[in-house]
Amino acid sequence: MKKTVSKNFYCFVLISFVLVMTSCQKEQNAGLKSSNDVQGQRSSHANGKPEVLLCSPIPDSLNVPEGNKLLIQTFARGVQIYEVKRSTANPNVFSWVNIAPFATLYAKPEFVDPVINHFTGPSWEFIKGPHRGERVVGTKLQGVTRDPTAIQWLLLKAVDSLSSPDNKVTFVQRICTHGGLAPTTIADEAHLGQLDSIPYTASYLLYTRN
Repeated sequence: MKKTVSKNFYCFVLISFVLVMTSCQKEQNAGLKSSNDVQGQRSSHANGKPEVLLCSPIPDSLNVPEGNKLLIQTFARGVQIYEVKRSTANPNVFSWVNIAPFATLYAKPEFVDPVINHFTGPSWEFIKGPHRGERVVGTKLQGVTRDPTAIQWLLLKAVDSLSSPDNKVTFVQRICTHGGLAPTTIADEAHLGQLDSIPYTASYLLYTRN
């Protein structure tokens, strides 16, 4: 099957197929963290009145700027998808490159009540509630490694030109990550184009303007 890596719906469909084909068994054995692992601490958070569930304090470098307030906290379960690619700087070097996330974001830390789909872009699309159908596409501003066995915590900013016209989200924080790191299997020319999906969990905080 020809793979087309692009920031559009067709890539989303392709990744959905890859996920089903490559990660079902991994999902069963991933040891994904329970809700207890993200309920270690409650905290009043950056410029917003609501309390959020935290596993540990959010670094200052990931704080959301003044003028924004928390819209929703979600709890994600899914995979990070990687592809073996050739280095543009050195054609003899190959590595696993993250090409997209694929996850469901839930309103409850027990991973129930799905509210948002998360996919290539990175993009978040509301699937229920007053913002249903709205999509936000983000770009990374800062990243912090809190756990060497997990993907980074991130601060992302919404890209208005790529998001839906009615999008209200301004910033997204990814925190309390578990898993999701690149595969440790060999990346070489023989495996060029190979895909793998690595299970992860995280909490996403979505913000809007005050």
